[in-house]
Amino acid sequence: MRSLTVFGAIVVFTIIWWLFFFMLLPWGVRREESPDIGHDAGAPVQPYLWRKAAMATILGMVVTAAIWWVIENYLAT
Repeated sequence: MRSLTVFGAIVVFTIIWWLFFFMLLPWGVRREESPDIGHDAGAPVQPYLWRKAAMATILGMVVTAAIWWVIENYLAT
């Protein structure tokens, strides 16, 4: 009898969250055309980190729920 424990679900969610977060980081990045002196030319104008973290959270919850469903319904041995 297999079951995903609370600790296991937290570990799975954390790994999936970081995976999605790093995958979403380059999306929507725009460089500044003429950066000020001392600023990095490759730094994004608006990185939208909160939006990317929220999207990683939603995707992480969906994938974690799917993994839990697969384990609970004995679809994976």
